[in-house]
Amino acid sequence: MDPLTGAAAPRPYAVARRRVRALAVLVALVATATLAGCGGSDPTIADVPSDVASARPSISAEEAQFVIDARTLGATVTGASVADDIETGTTTCWALRNGGVQLREIAVDDASKPLGNTGDALRTKQLMAAGVQAFCPDYDDQVGQLGLP
Repeated sequence: MDPLTGAAAPRPYAVARRRVRALAVLVALVATATLAGCGGSDPTIADVPSDVASARPSISAEEAQFVIDARTLGATVTGASVADDIETGTTTCWALRNGGVQLREIAVDDASKPLGNTGDALRTKQLMAAGVQAFCPDYDDQVGQLGLP
C-alpha cells in the first residue's frame, strides 16, 4: 500500500507487462514510420501488362509508372497504344515546363473548350494526369484542374 495515497501497490508483474506493451507499441510505431519513409521500389517491366512489356521491352521506371498511373486513373495502356500514350504524357509535361501554361489550358478540344468526361476526351485527360504524376510530379497540384470523375 502507498502510504501517501492509500492506494494498493501495483503488482510487479503488472507493471512489467505494461512496460512491455508500451515498448511493443513504440517499436511498432517506429517500424511503421521507417517503412513509410522508405517508399517502394521503382516499377519494372514485370509491373506492366505483358503486351506493354512485349511492345516496349526497354521500358523505363518512369514509363512503367506512367502505365500504372494511367490504369489507376481508368485509362488502359496496351501494347498497341503504349508509344502514343507515353508521348501524350511526355508532351503534356513539356508544355507545362516550357509553355508557361496551366494544365487546364492544354486540356482543351479544337474549339478551345475543356475536354469532356467521356470517350476519347476522358482518356486523354487520364493520360495527361498520369503523365504529370509520372514524368513531372512538380505539377501534380494542377491535376485537379482536369476535373476527372
